[in-house]
Amino acid sequence: MSKNGPITLIKIGGSTLGAEDTSLADVAALQAAGERVVIVHGGGPEITSWMGKLGIRAEFVRGLRVTDGPSLEVATAVLAGLINKRLVAALAAEGARAVGLCGADGGLVRGAITDPALGRVAGAVSIDPALVYALLKAGYVPVIAPIGAEDGPEGGLVNVNADTVAGSIAVALEAQRLVYLTDVDGVMDANGRVLSLLSPDMAEGLMASGVAKGGMIPKLEACVGAARAGLGAHIVNGTRPSALRAVLGARPGGTTVRA
Repeated sequence: MSKNGPITLIKIGGSTLGAEDTSLADVAALQAAGERVVIVHGGGPEITSWMGKLGIRAEFVRGLRVTDGPSLEVATAVLAGLINKRLVAALAAEGARAVGLCGADGGLVRGAITDPALGRVAGAVSIDPALVYALLKAGYVPVIAPIGAEDGPEGGLVNVNADTVAGSIAVALEAQRLVYLTDVDGVMDANGRVLSLLSPDMAEGLMASGVAKGGMIPKLEACVGAARAGLGAHIVNGTRPSALRAVLGARPGGTTVRA
């Protein structure tokens, strides 16, 4: 792996984890080709499943998980534990060198609670990418779970929307590209047609009009911020074979947000 190659940040959605795709093999191939790769992952469906097993009811506000104390314990165990280490092991099986961590490690992600209705969810984050740079320099793929440390004297853990933190880390790293692997073909217009190219203003218009909604909103918000910072930002269907490699080629598919 090149110590100075381009950085690609890939966000793997919880809905695509475990899907029969080639994303992890593609990551290994990128690393072998000299790309520096960072992964941020979600895991919402598995969190909800484990909460159900433990008799904890899942609640959502505006598409965001409400995280009280018991919910945070489950989210931390599932995201920073089970899913994170499962991904690291799967990447190793593909020949990639990976290290799993969460945003609380090394002060990578610090978050402030901005909406008490969501509980221990950070609505605003600050990023210190030093640990990620160190892992990339050592030749590893950092695999990051979206659990951060709370800003302020009390400290503690906070849940962070994985789409939001992926965009923030990509900008802090000055990555070449930000890629969201999800389970839809891209951002769609009011008639259900995939929009292949959006400007930041067009993306904001889709959100303001309600055409883009739910879980697509934090992805688009992050893509807008990334595009305005000079990054290439993409939302693609990660369940399709070679979807990630296609993003790096001339025909990326899905939706590209570009300033």
